[in-house]
Amino acid sequence: MRITLVTPSLYSGGAERVVVSLAEGFQLQGHQTTVITGSEPSHDFYQLPPGVDRTALGIMKNSHGSIDAIKNNLKRISLIRKAIQLSCPDIVISHLTEFNILTTLALLNTNHPVIIAEHCDPNLISYGRLWEILRRIVYPFAGRLVSVSQGVEDYFTWLPQAKKIVIYNPFFIPHNSGVEVVEIPAGVNPEQQWIMSMGRLTQQKGFDLLLEAFAQVAPQHPDWQLVILGEGELRSDLEQLITKLNLQERVVLPGRVKDPFPLLRRAQLFVMSSRFEGFPLAHGEAMLCGLPVIATDCPSGPRELIRDGVDGILVPNQDRSALARAIERLISNPEERQRLAMSAPEVGIRFSLNKIIQRWIELSERVIQEKQAKKN
Repeated sequence: MRITLVTPSLYSGGAERVVVSLAEGFQLQGHQTTVITGSEPSHDFYQLPPGVDRTALGIMKNSHGSIDAIKNNLKRISLIRKAIQLSCPDIVISHLTEFNILTTLALLNTNHPVIIAEHCDPNLISYGRLWEILRRIVYPFAGRLVSVSQGVEDYFTWLPQAKKIVIYNPFFIPHNSGVEVVEIPAGVNPEQQWIMSMGRLTQQKGFDLLLEAFAQVAPQHPDWQLVILGEGELRSDLEQLITKLNLQERVVLPGRVKDPFPLLRRAQLFVMSSRFEGFPLAHGEAMLCGLPVIATDCPSGPRELIRDGVDGILVPNQDRSALARAIERLISNPEERQRLAMSAPEVGIRFSLNKIIQRWIELSERVIQEKQAKKN
């Protein structure tokens, strides 16, 4: 099967990571795979596996005003259509709302079936009123909508059930992880025990909540350090909060790390305080590395991934005190940490790449058949 994946970029986000994982999974199973990105390769954070074709359109410039936006998006639709046709796909799989709309419009009145994928809960993140209206108009023309969790799918009550399906994100450790010698980031003390967290430094991820929770337990545990991997627009705000809480020697923000697995393996605990999620990769990757996870029971995702009391602990969303109590509980109880850690790597079985790819292939074959039946 010839599969074309369409995405805005290969920047350092969860959806982008999923696109790379799907490309690798399809390629490993012998499917000819092409990835079309709106951005140029110079903006890449993730690398595609060998053998996957890449078309970079360079169409991500900002628009100035409504008229300019209309012109740019019409141009994007035309270029996406041409690029897809050149890849000669049996199935097209698009990711993220704006590109889902553009790709579906690009493929109207063509023989190319399209599947669109949503990675975030639309109840909690908005692309603006116009895109919301377009989503309701355009999405019914796609062959199928894939949501990465049941929490995400619950938003789309206005789509027929037959048009919707949940396929979770896969979790696996890349084959090249740990190949290079990984240096411990500056400020991280190898003699201390680490609490790890990971994600974009944005309001969504709730790192301010994590810092305030950690501040409640840090004085009692001077041999523990909090390390937050990631980059984003709230770095300055978080650094100011670290200073305000007098945590300068206890919290490190090393920035983005392409291969976090060696650092995760050296940690004792993973904590995530997101205000909302889709189906969080960071949580699953920490669990793969044998880390017990503490996570907020936020809308969409964590409850479908973490088995509370089995491989992690869920705490009420945005409850700093509950988060602090859970951190204190696991810091003080190495036996419970070990018990949770023993079950955590099972996430790689429950959501294995092979299992998830097989679901995508079965869905793709079904959508192709439906498209051919309509044509006949």
